[in-house]
Amino acid sequence: MRQTPILYIIGLGMLAAGCASAGPSRETLIAMASASQSSESTGSVALNSKIISASTQADGFAGDYIIGAGDLLVISILDLSEVDKAKVRVSAEGFIRLPLIDTVKAKDLTARQLESELAVLYGVEYLHDPQVSVFIEEYRSQRASVLGEVNKPGIYEVNDRRSLTDMLAQAGGLSKEADRVVYILRKNGSPGTALSSSGDLLKVDLDELLAGRNPALNVRVDSGDVISVPKSGEFLLGGAVRKPGPYPLKGKLTVDQAIYFGEALKDEADVSNIEVLRFNGSKTEVLHIDLEQLRQEGKVAPAIQKNDVIFVGTSGPKTVLYGAVDFVKTVVRFGFSAGMAF
Repeated sequence: MRQTPILYIIGLGMLAAGCASAGPSRETLIAMASASQSSESTGSVALNSKIISASTQADGFAGDYIIGAGDLLVISILDLSEVDKAKVRVSAEGFIRLPLIDTVKAKDLTARQLESELAVLYGVEYLHDPQVSVFIEEYRSQRASVLGEVNKPGIYEVNDRRSLTDMLAQAGGLSKEADRVVYILRKNGSPGTALSSSGDLLKVDLDELLAGRNPALNVRVDSGDVISVPKSGEFLLGGAVRKPGPYPLKGKLTVDQAIYFGEALKDEADVSNIEVLRFNGSKTEVLHIDLEQLRQEGKVAPAIQKNDVIFVGTSGPKTVLYGAVDFVKTVVRFGFSAGMAF
C-alpha cells in the first residue's frame, strides 16, 4: 500500500492554515452548527421509527401467495364438521391429507385455487356447492434473509404482502453503525423495477424512501431474497475543529455539514479555506472549497465520499504551525494510507 508522505500532509496543513481570510461571524457559526447537529440527531432511533411507520402504513402488494412445502394451512368447509378449522401442513412432496378425500396436491396453488379444487372434490359426494375457506397460518416455504447492520439478523418468513420496511422492522431495525443504503440480492431477476440495479442486485436509498419522495422504493420482498445492510463508511476530520478524528458517513453528507461533526469549530477557523483530500487508487486529489463563496453564489457544497480527509483551515499567520501539528497528530493517530482503512 502506497503511503502518503507526511511532509506532504504537513505542507498541505500549513498551506491551508496560512491563507489568512476573514471567517464568518460567531452567530453564523452557531447557526450552522445548530442546523448540522439537528440533522445528525435523527440517528438510528428516529430512522427505525420511520421504518416501523412505513411498514405499518404499507398497503401491501397485489397478487396471491403460492403455497409451498412446509406451509401450515387452516381449512374449513361450511356444514362439514369433519373439516372445521382443520390444520394441515404441506408435505415435502407438496400434498395435504384431509378427511374423506385423502390427499390433495396443494403446492404451487394459491389459496383461492386450492379452495376451488377442494370445492370440486367435496361437491362430488358430500355437499352441494360447498363453501371452502383456506387460510395460510405459517409461510414456512417462503423465507428471506436479512443480514448485516440490523439488530436481529437472520432468516424470516415472507408472504405476498411483505415489503422491504416490513423485513427491516422484523429484523429489529438498523443498528447504530448501519449505512443509509440497503442492497437486495434477488433469487430471481426483477424486470421492470424502477430501482438502480445490476443484474439481480437492487440498491435502495433509505433516506429517499423514508422521506416519502419515492414510495416505489419500498419493494416487495420475495422468497430467497437476501437483504444486506452495510456498515457506514468513515471520513477523517482535522484542522481547526474542537474534536478531530474519524466520523461515520451515513447517507449523503456535504462538506458544510461534515465540518461540524467535530463538536464545534475553533475560533480561528476559516470556512473559506477548506481542503478535502480524496483518494482514487494510487492518486490523491485535493479539493479547495470556499463555503463563504458557495453560499454567496447560492451553490450547494459538494458531497463527501468514503475515506475523504477534510481539513478546516485557519485565519492568521500565528495559527499556521498549530494547525499543521494538530492535523499531523490526527493523521498519525488514526492511520493514513492510500486506501484510508481506519
